[in-house]
Amino acid sequence: MKDDSNHNSSLKPSAHKPLGELLSEAGLISAQQIEVALRDQITNPEMRIGEVLALRGWVKQETADFFVEQWSSLSNQETKQPLVYYFRQAALLDENQIEIILDEQKHSSQKIRFHRLAVQKGWIKQQTVEFFLGNLVTSGKAKKSWRKSSFATPYELLKNYTKGETDFQRSELRKIQLNHVTLKGVNLNSSNLAEAELRQANLNNSTFRQADLSHANLEKALLKNVDFESACLNQANLTDAHLEGSNFKEADLAGADLRDAYFVNVSLQGADLRNAKLQGANFQGASYSSKTYFDPDFDPLKAGMELV
Repeated sequence: MKDDSNHNSSLKPSAHKPLGELLSEAGLISAQQIEVALRDQITNPEMRIGEVLALRGWVKQETADFFVEQWSSLSNQETKQPLVYYFRQAALLDENQIEIILDEQKHSSQKIRFHRLAVQKGWIKQQTVEFFLGNLVTSGKAKKSWRKSSFATPYELLKNYTKGETDFQRSELRKIQLNHVTLKGVNLNSSNLAEAELRQANLNNSTFRQADLSHANLEKALLKNVDFESACLNQANLTDAHLEGSNFKEADLAGADLRDAYFVNVSLQGADLRNAKLQGANFQGASYSSKTYFDPDFDPLKAGMELV
């Protein structure tokens, strides 16, 4: 592998984006894979992220080398190549797959773009296509606009976390993909996590005060002793989540899916649970106040809650 940080800067994937971050943005590795690779680096500091990912079989060595050796120069070239060229160079499609798609295009009665067929066959993710289009094929002003719309990446967050950092308050993390990761004891107060993917994530003992988690997916997440005071969880998915001892004081849970969630001993004082789905949720020992909003047909006392 050749992603050594001591190499000449012309061999780096980007002046600002390391290899792991690029692979994440391209949809080629998951947040959980990033987390594991970064932890592997702690025990094997001489290894680079690309080496770890390749050894675990999560990316091809040729793909890692493409981003290390060619990405920077290709993204700055004025002359653009067809997408198939870049997919071949990055070892994302082999010659047989390319030949099959080209043959289908040739014999199709309708004009179908190469990348659409690759996505339909499951050989390339739509996220990968959009990443290559936005960075390599789209030119000038349009490319800048595409980059501007991107958000903080899982790689940035997880790399700092593995170094011991836990203060991420006021972060822009909208739509971030963090399924299955561990981020215990982090401070994400006032952060934007709207539409974030946090399924089965371990966020125990963290704080999300005044954070925007609207439409976030927290299904089966571990959220024990988490502070959600004044947070927006409107339409969030918290099905089967473990929330024991968490604080939802004045939180917006309107329309949230709370089915089968574990709310034992949580504080719901002043929270809004109107139109929330509560079937199967365990509220034993949870506290609420006269300012907590429920639907008229829901009896908090029968659900095991305590009025304070």
